[in-house]
Amino acid sequence: MSTPLSPHLQLSLQRLSQAFEQALERTQEVTGQLAGSALKTSRRDELLLTQALLRQQHTQCIGNFEHSLKQQWEQARTVGEPVRNRPSAWGELSLMDDSAVDALVAADRIGKALGHGCEWELRDVESFVGALLNDDEAGPDRNPVRPEIVARALMYAVDELTDQANLRQTLSEEITRSLSLQMKLCYADLAVQFRQRGLKAQDLRALTSESAVRPPGSPAAGPDAQGAAPGGQPVAPAPIGAQGGLGHVEPMVMDLLRRLHVATPAVSMAALADPSATAAMPGNLIHQHRDELRQATHTPLDHMVIDVVASLFDAILADPKVPPQMARLLGRLQLPVLRAALGDTSFFAKRNHPVRRFVNRLASLACSFEDFSRDPGLGFLKRVSELVEEIAGGDFERIKTYENQLDQLDAFIAGQAQQTLQAQGQDTAALLERKEALARQRLQYQKQLEKALGDLPLPEFLRRFLARDWGPVIVEASTKGEAQELMARRQGRDLAVSVLPKGGSPARKDFLAQLPLLVRGVNLGLDTVGSPEAIRKQLFADLLPVHAESLKTPSLSPLDHNLLVKRIEAAFGLAVPGEAEALRATAALDIDLEQVFAPEEASQVGLVAEAQVAWNGQVDIDLGAEPEAPLQAVDISIDGLPEAEAPEPTSGTALFDHLQLGCAYRIHTGTDWKKVKLTHISAQRSFFIFTEGEQFPKTVTMTARMLRRLCETERLRTVENAFLLERATARARNQLAALLPAAKAGATR
Repeated sequence: MSTPLSPHLQLSLQRLSQAFEQALERTQEVTGQLAGSALKTSRRDELLLTQALLRQQHTQCIGNFEHSLKQQWEQARTVGEPVRNRPSAWGELSLMDDSAVDALVAADRIGKALGHGCEWELRDVESFVGALLNDDEAGPDRNPVRPEIVARALMYAVDELTDQANLRQTLSEEITRSLSLQMKLCYADLAVQFRQRGLKAQDLRALTSESAVRPPGSPAAGPDAQGAAPGGQPVAPAPIGAQGGLGHVEPMVMDLLRRLHVATPAVSMAALADPSATAAMPGNLIHQHRDELRQATHTPLDHMVIDVVASLFDAILADPKVPPQMARLLGRLQLPVLRAALGDTSFFAKRNHPVRRFVNRLASLACSFEDFSRDPGLGFLKRVSELVEEIAGGDFERIKTYENQLDQLDAFIAGQAQQTLQAQGQDTAALLERKEALARQRLQYQKQLEKALGDLPLPEFLRRFLARDWGPVIVEASTKGEAQELMARRQGRDLAVSVLPKGGSPARKDFLAQLPLLVRGVNLGLDTVGSPEAIRKQLFADLLPVHAESLKTPSLSPLDHNLLVKRIEAAFGLAVPGEAEALRATAALDIDLEQVFAPEEASQVGLVAEAQVAWNGQVDIDLGAEPEAPLQAVDISIDGLPEAEAPEPTSGTALFDHLQLGCAYRIHTGTDWKKVKLTHISAQRSFFIFTEGEQFPKTVTMTARMLRRLCETERLRTVENAFLLERATARARNQLAALLPAAKAGATR
């Protein structure tokens, strides 16, 4: 069983599939044009056969393309980082047959053609490879969307279409030409989406091999050479992720940190569950053992890091937003955090540093619970206590330790949120997934029906009604059985045929006899999708003069009439797109998802519609929020430490792309502010489920469009005005700024 794709890889798959689908559609048009201008009959037949093959197996071809991409990504994940390029002997090619060599050459040629006109866009995407694969050491050669990967998927899709060599060559050439025109926009869109989702781009760096940095004849680097450079000079701390660790720290310092940890008792569950046990609050171990730590380190930068981390934990343990129970657990991380800061000074600057993310995530999640003396708050504390003790008492020198704990924490929060929704006696998340799939199917079928009806001699209002209003009726009927679907298609066909000229023919009498049944069928069909009464009234008002005119206009010849009816039947014979096809085609579109909910369904899931919010009204001041003071209001430069990155947004439009499962937010949709907890995010980020209250939670569901509008109008904010470490840093800066004038005054006396 293959591992499910991450949300970012799923986004990449959808965007590549969309580009491939557009390339197939363009190829169908181009092959038809080329067939019309072909001089040789054999060439014309080949192009027409290619066009027919793409038209018949359109969906299957896209499915094979996606399957190949997933298979290649799964193989890359299983094998791991590829072996670096090395010189190869020509004799090694004898291990492969001629067809395999030809396939490699063809894939390389197609890959170069796909990447020819999008070098800068591809480089932009490559900067996100580390974040995409959750590996800071990943380079461009591991880019999962590089042109070589796409080329292999294209060849696989073509090979599955036909086994004729000439058709395969024609298909691969024409699809490559069409797809190469799409790749520039595809890569540009992916880079924009990655930024919007909060992925951090890597800095440009030189990729050098081991032999390039070691002079010829010099010994290989070993354990003794890890901390020294030529000439006996110590090297700078290793960057994050080097050798899977947190940078180099002297063994003497590590021994001291472990001895101090062993001497500190773990936090008992009784102390965790008791908010009044103030005596059990941890002290600042770094302050208490400051002299020992300074003696174990030798550089002024290390001494400064010790003091800075001590100041940070002063602020963390005294932070009013952090519940006392969580503060006790965070106190157990003082020494591991100090270890991370000593080995890698980018800890102070990189907001996506795994150690920072773990500490900030714990504090943010704790703010969403109201009572830690019983579940779910007590269960959360127990799980966090286990994760913290695994770090503090385990191997906290490796970056993977914190990443694994983050993954386990997120999995626990997701499971706890699912239990909360299931405890209400309904599977809200599953219902929303079905409704989203239905909305996407409606939109895609509407687009297909509009295209099919576009060249038919029908009134514009009727074409619009059949595509936008009757298309959803057909999609809804397809979920209720074949008989219902056939009836809906027949009624749509009859409605289109009813406006054709029929004066002086037997069809006039048949139309007058069937008109009441047609009106009744249209009303019943619109009832199934909850269509407003205004749409029906407008339709019948527009149909009345058109029907009257059709009774007066001389009818078409039997041949012309039958041909036109056949074209109408072909339009209404289009198959309803499957969920996967609809998702692929509409992934980048803004869909009105509220339209697929009946009133009772919307009430059942707690759907907040845009019409329920008074957008022009005044928003009251949030009295429960902290003052929005800028985190960098006091700028104190500390020599030796890197400059910090911009803080995460806590309100405004950018907040939508930084929402986190399990965190608490303040929302204003009525007359006052309410505290809610984000409990579920759909796979496509189309629906968001919040819960209000803890013991008897109330479900609040919003579409992505609704939630984005709340962010834009400042009606959705985080409970915290910043993450914990950002707040602690700001407090330490303020304290340092207050001390500097006093120190300068003392020096002048």
